[in-house]
Amino acid sequence: MHDTASAKALAMGLDFRARPDATFFVLSGPGGTGKTTLIKRWLADCSDLGYVANVTTRKPRPAAAVNESGFYEFVSRADFQRRVRANEFAQWVNPSAGKYYGTPIAPLQKAIDDGRDLVFDYTPQLYVNLRRQFKRQVVGIFIVPPTFAELMRRLQQRGTESGEELLIKQQMAVQDINYVDEHQYHVINDDVDAALATLKSIRTAERCLMSRVQGLQDRCKQASPRTMLFYYDPLGDRVSSMAAECP
Repeated sequence: MHDTASAKALAMGLDFRARPDATFFVLSGPGGTGKTTLIKRWLADCSDLGYVANVTTRKPRPAAAVNESGFYEFVSRADFQRRVRANEFAQWVNPSAGKYYGTPIAPLQKAIDDGRDLVFDYTPQLYVNLRRQFKRQVVGIFIVPPTFAELMRRLQQRGTESGEELLIKQQMAVQDINYVDEHQYHVINDDVDAALATLKSIRTAERCLMSRVQGLQDRCKQASPRTMLFYYDPLGDRVSSMAAECP
């Protein structure tokens, strides 16, 4: 009886409103699937969701073709090289001649400290590499159009690449689909509104995962020692009363 009373007194101090850990939602998949459009809409709707601009040595695309404001920091190759040597990137990649991309690590570490969710626009290879470094935080969402033929059409029509660059993008898409099984979620982007609603639902579900709520499981176990699971013992006298029940 005394132990039960003590456990109840300890449990009275429990607060179940613990803050979930930061989650890194990586929208992954081939180029041309609409990841950037989805991220822009998601960020506009959710002010508590953050984005970390990628550092790149490529030149900005024409504003008439795509608005890249806030998505990239354009730097010289010398500056990029300096940052690599200073270990300022969580990861960096050189997908084609003269083009380098890197993800600054400092904003990721700050997001973890602040418990703030981030969203990323990555190729599957970059997603897998980020997951290796931030296993607890990273959630992979594979974004695709309804068919591969539609993906090829989108790459052709968006007009941001041509010639050899377009061929590279198409060949990368063929490789990217082989990573589908590395992701936790699969979202078809045929209707932007519907896809965005699905992404918001995924975020809600992930924030409710017991494993993401900081310290709650440990505090509950401390306040309520686990007993046998097939009956309740609210007064703590089941075992002591056995002898009286036996003939």
